[in-house]
Amino acid sequence: MNRFLIIEDNKLMAEVLSQIIRKCISPKEIIKVSNIASAQKLIIDSSYKIDAIFLDLNIEKPLDGLDLLSYIKRTLPNMPVSIITSENETEVVKKVLSHQPNDYLIKPLSVQKVQRSLAKFKANSGTVETGS
Repeated sequence: MNRFLIIEDNKLMAEVLSQIIRKCISPKEIIKVSNIASAQKLIIDSSYKIDAIFLDLNIEKPLDGLDLLSYIKRTLPNMPVSIITSENETEVVKKVLSHQPNDYLIKPLSVQKVQRSLAKFKANSGTVETGS
């Protein structure tokens, strides 16, 4: 996997995630967007050839990332997606997992959590290469 899309409205959190990904592997590119419209535009534009997505569950308002996850799963059903959130209430987790993301990362993020997502992405595609 070479191109990751981070959909996160908190610029600091997006940068932290970007740095953690770079620590785990050597991606060719990490694209960061802070709103749903920009994310949908990138997803539609096939020239970006995104390999995996990290999606904030509450990108612009509570749980609106769930609608975007549904959109991604309809548009690109094989796209690996990890949800990023501070939501850990059982009902919210069940609702999100019913949309079948590849992983559910609860903030604060850590190298171990991101490595777990990357391993799940690799299990689905077989192309993530770990760095040193």
